Amino acid sequence: MRKGQNPAKLGTAGYRPRNLGVAILTHIPSQEGYFAESWQIFEYQLASLIAHTPEPFDLMVFDNGSCAEVRDYLLAEKEAGRLQYLVLSEQNVGKGGAWNVMLAGAPGEIIAYSDSDVLFSPNWSRPASFSARR
Repeated sequence: MRKGQNPAKLGTAGYRPRNLGVAILTHIPSQEGYFAESWQIFEYQLASLIAHTPEPFDLMVFDNGSCAEVRDYLLAEKEAGRLQYLVLSEQNVGKGGAWNVMLAGAPGEIIAYSDSDVLFSPNWSRPASFSARR
């Protein structure tokens, strides 16, 4: 039986999302054939995101049925604190199905979506339209 009051109801618990949320969709079902270099490209993507995003951001990754090695890597990244949100789908639910989950659950005022094969360039998150809003 619980005793006392839920701390969340007292306003002392909870996470405040950062203004910028980045949502990445990945699907690497194997490390052969068409997907042979996909994991390496995904690692490059995450490195470029971290290196070229000057403001704080929350990172959400939706894994759309990747192989066990990629899922283990993502779990390690989450455990290390480099991913704030991780959704692991046992099945490939398609891009539309993944979007429904990701974009409904992604925190932040501004959400940037990317597939797992996009490299982030310096100041990618500071276009004129975003700067005018700050």
